[in-house]
Amino acid sequence: MKNTKKIQNPFATVGLGKELDYLIENLSMLIAAGMPVVSALDSITEEMRSRRMKRALAAMRANVEGGSSLWVALEKSGFFREHVISLIRIGEESGRLVENLKVVSLEEEKDRLFRSKLRSALAYPIFVLVVTAVVGIGIAWFILPKLALVFSQLKITLPWITKVLISAGVFLNASGWKVLPSAALFFTALFYFVFFFSKTKVVGQYILLVIPGVRQLVKEVETARFGYLLGTLLSAGVPVTKSLDSLVNATDSVPYRKLFMHLRDSVEEGNSFQKSFSSLRRGNHRISRPIQQLIAAAEQSGNLPETFLKIGSIYESKADATTKNLTVILEPVLLVLVWLGVVGVALAVILPIYSLVGGINQGESSPVPPSAVEENAMETLPSSMNEVVPAESSEPTENVEPKDALNAPLMLRVQKTGVGYLNVRDAPLVSGALVGKISPGDTLIYTKEQSGWFSVVLSSGNEGWVSGKYVETISEQLP
Repeated sequence: MKNTKKIQNPFATVGLGKELDYLIENLSMLIAAGMPVVSALDSITEEMRSRRMKRALAAMRANVEGGSSLWVALEKSGFFREHVISLIRIGEESGRLVENLKVVSLEEEKDRLFRSKLRSALAYPIFVLVVTAVVGIGIAWFILPKLALVFSQLKITLPWITKVLISAGVFLNASGWKVLPSAALFFTALFYFVFFFSKTKVVGQYILLVIPGVRQLVKEVETARFGYLLGTLLSAGVPVTKSLDSLVNATDSVPYRKLFMHLRDSVEEGNSFQKSFSSLRRGNHRISRPIQQLIAAAEQSGNLPETFLKIGSIYESKADATTKNLTVILEPVLLVLVWLGVVGVALAVILPIYSLVGGINQGESSPVPPSAVEENAMETLPSSMNEVVPAESSEPTENVEPKDALNAPLMLRVQKTGVGYLNVRDAPLVSGALVGKISPGDTLIYTKEQSGWFSVVLSSGNEGWVSGKYVETISEQLP
């Protein structure tokens, strides 16, 4: 199989696309107006802004002025692909330079259009995914570590999704400045080697050919380029084998380049397009069977150029429709992906809070023994109420009679409690049996005090003990 070498330097035209289009369009108009090539190049050089382009035009002018043909000068610049050079060469040799320059201008415009379709179809999902990743990393880096501190203070059991996100956030907070630049560099290099590096980009191109929607768009774009380029070159008088050779150099897709190389070598051996397609294994996957039959019929009728141009026009319209449909299809898919990410973060934050609130509600609804309620209430009383009982009453003592000169009984007033009543027990102990209940504000006679408890006489005449933390002595004696 014949090896093909591209004339164009793949990096030579970076940043010069518009100026190269301007060069071809204006060169065609100026030469059509009767201006010599050297003068036309001088006129175009004055309008250029790029120093690199001005130097290239000066070199072209020197070559043409030295006796070289225009196509040779353009070839030496390294700015143009082989099929462009072929068209200009044939135009100079046949006296159709102006017409062929117009064809070149139209063909370059079509080629930019085909490339832009692929870029626009892939740019939207890539942009959305990148923004989503940046926002997610920002949340994990700056917000989740703070939530981790809050949850650790609550001392609750965290669900697995919260543990995963918090672990990621803690890791980014500790090592993010090292990990993220390294990860960004790694993925950038991976993307470059998969999709752009000349020796490995075939991997990325085969990946695109297996993605639903994108595969169809690539097929339509390459078929449209196939039709337009061959139709244009054949209409300009370029031989079939030379046109196919130019087509090989014009496409960036390695799978389609292999197909075009097979067609070129087969036709060069004397085979027809029909036989060349049938001898290619899996040829139908690249160029559809109806298109192959259409080319075979046109070859027999001698109408190949018009047929190829018609194929290019049809598949250009199909590529337009596929690009729009692909964008419409990808929008809900991307929205679902973003929604899943948002829901995951929301669940990681809400589930622990929900568990905490559920635990509190469960604790409030569970029954509590009266003694426990009393003890809890005792702990929550204001300190001013606790100070009613003298400090020395907290120490164990024997039966202590009220300190009054006449030894007359004194009154007690019941204070507010946490449960709305005060238990009266048969012994000065929390574990004593209940003998009655009294309400806040009631006044009772107490006869003695023991270990912070007061012996009181109930309205029924029975005696019992009440905690000194919930009563206050009344200084007035009974009349």
